[in-house]
Amino acid sequence: MKKRIFITAIVILIVAGLAYLVQRFRTGGEEKTSGPVAQVQVAKVERKTISEKVIVYGSVIAQPGKTHSISVAFETRVQHILVAPGQFVQENDPLTEIELSPAAQLQFQQAKNAEEAARKELKQTQERFNLKLATNQDLSAAEKTARDAEAQLTTLQRAGAGGDNRIRSDMAGVVAKVNVQDGQIVVAGSPLVEIVAENEIEVKLGMEPEDLSAAQNGAAITIFPVNDPTAAKVEGSIRLVTQRVDPATRLVDVYVALPEGTKLLLDGYVRGEIQRTEKDALVVPRSAILPNESREYEVFTVANNRAIRHTVKIGAENPREVQLIAEDLHEGDPVVTIGNYELEEGMAVTIKK
Repeated sequence: MKKRIFITAIVILIVAGLAYLVQRFRTGGEEKTSGPVAQVQVAKVERKTISEKVIVYGSVIAQPGKTHSISVAFETRVQHILVAPGQFVQENDPLTEIELSPAAQLQFQQAKNAEEAARKELKQTQERFNLKLATNQDLSAAEKTARDAEAQLTTLQRAGAGGDNRIRSDMAGVVAKVNVQDGQIVVAGSPLVEIVAENEIEVKLGMEPEDLSAAQNGAAITIFPVNDPTAAKVEGSIRLVTQRVDPATRLVDVYVALPEGTKLLLDGYVRGEIQRTEKDALVVPRSAILPNESREYEVFTVANNRAIRHTVKIGAENPREVQLIAEDLHEGDPVVTIGNYELEEGMAVTIKK
């Protein structure tokens, strides 16, 4: 009897031990396969057209080579400046009051004296010639001297010497720059005032090199004055896209032609807006894009309930969607749009409907 009880006890112990080992084995297997599971929402990668508003900044300038300089052909002293930069002037409006400098006064007086002396010499030579006391050669030389002296004096008079001391505008436009000040001695030919005609004003913008695909010659662009929110927008067109990066700004210069009658202020700060369109692009919702530590971007897709990381580049973008540039993504791939910030490569996920 005791022997039977002993055998039964041993059997119970063996069964209990086997049950314990089975339980441990199952628990260990579950521990090995268990781990964090993220709940995410996904959207399909689409292939379609996406538009982006490219914003650039710049200023209102005179067209290159279209600034008109007002100058005089003799040395002068500025008496009064009659205009200010930015002022609109009509043709024949006075710009400055000047007078001959001491050196120019001497030059003008010498020219008058030379002309008067040459005229008298020609008269005397003509009289001697009539009396057969001078040759044809003497008369020709006197005539040439008189003509040269008269031409020199006429040139100074046409330039303003000895006449009206006001220098007037030869065109209608905006005063771009005043190069002198009251009392200044100005050498012959130096610009006094620079004027730009209204129809020779345009806009110069600085554009990021990666946005140049939106800037085509003739493309429409909308211009807004930055410091005047009440001013009306101006519809311009791109006249020229330069083929160099400005070493100071690291931007590409873009010139915009303005319609007739535009009243933008010269040197005013403006904003340009142009639509950039990419066709046949891979497009995802903006929430799918994640920045990474390398200043690049990444997205996560889902395959076999696991998260897969993709490094991508960004093309056109708007407030809702972004163009992806990547070789390992295709139309229809499920990209994570919600829950992607907590994902890691290979992490288990479940997709919420």
